Amino acid sequence: MSSGPPLRILVVTRSYPAPGDLYQYPFVHRRVLAYLSYGHEVAVFRPANQPTPSKHRIDGVTCRSGSSEALAAFADGWRPDVVAAHGFSEAQWPALAPLAERYPIRAWLHGSEIPEFARRKAEWDLAGEERAAALEVIERRRRFWREFLLAPPARFGLVFVSHAAVDLFRHDLPDVPGAASVIPNPIDTDLFRYQPKPAAQRFGVLMLRPFDSRGYGNDLAVSAILQLSDEAGSDRLRFTVVGDGPLMDRTLAPLRHLGNVAVERGFVSQARIAALHREHGVFLVPTRIDTQGVSRDEAMSSGLVPVTNAIPAVREFVDGECGELAPPEDAGRLASGIRRMVEDPALFESHSAAAAARIRRQTAAALVVPQELALLRSAADA
Repeated sequence: MSSGPPLRILVVTRSYPAPGDLYQYPFVHRRVLAYLSYGHEVAVFRPANQPTPSKHRIDGVTCRSGSSEALAAFADGWRPDVVAAHGFSEAQWPALAPLAERYPIRAWLHGSEIPEFARRKAEWDLAGEERAAALEVIERRRRFWREFLLAPPARFGLVFVSHAAVDLFRHDLPDVPGAASVIPNPIDTDLFRYQPKPAAQRFGVLMLRPFDSRGYGNDLAVSAILQLSDEAGSDRLRFTVVGDGPLMDRTLAPLRHLGNVAVERGFVSQARIAALHREHGVFLVPTRIDTQGVSRDEAMSSGLVPVTNAIPAVREFVDGECGELAPPEDAGRLASGIRRMVEDPALFESHSAAAAARIRRQTAAALVVPQELALLRSAADA
């Protein structure tokens, strides 16, 4: 951990979980809880276009919401040592600009803040006028970044969660500033504990995903499940699909006739996710676009074997020793990855142990949180 007295960290975030809405930037909430556990003072503020400030609590953490003026007033009253901004883009900058004159800022980019990430997502999810409108917004974002990076504030730095995210950023903005850092999202290995998986769990396949974007590749998972359902012995497999979103019913419709597919609609708590991990051995997590893959890493931490697509952000965290990698868009190879686990229990057990070990040497909170705190300490001391 970074040495020195406790820091006062102001987390400014585009979104934040609430008791009835657990999937709004949960990775930011987990950071806040971790910073608090290390003895630091943390305040959370969500800039919002609302005339009256509001607040809500979750897990003992208060998240304030309000205008740019409310944020500036709160910051000047609380006087943080450093600001950690999550979801930074042209939309957040008007709220942060007054703070940048007085406090050091480290800004995390998680996905759609990166123009090329947002562009690819729009191409998957939208068509016609909707796509054209989205691309106009993305073009404004690209122009903002070009202008912003010409003369960023003196005590401002960017943080990416993967080298793949940096590469996506460089698609439009080749000159990433020298103050940029790469630190992956931290994974709570205490919550997502590893217990050696019995070979019988290789038949239990878990899929835990939002259904609001084709970028998640959920249709590829459905195709893989259908291919496996045509094979002899497929009744040994048990699929559990948990999630929600506007695309869920349509995406899962082809699976309705399968008796070994259980669907649970809704977004579930971290404790429930950990319980699901304990009941399954394989994590089916296709993807078309990503910057890391937190849900996959959490499953790996619990010892589930990931079956996923070998896009750049995935290859940074998964290899053939700890998971099954299919080429992009290849549902057949996703099915083959599950089949390999079923047919080779020793390979399943080896992959499972390697997946848990990979997380503990690369993205475990015990490794990552001290890196983030050291970064924030350095920014505060500069």
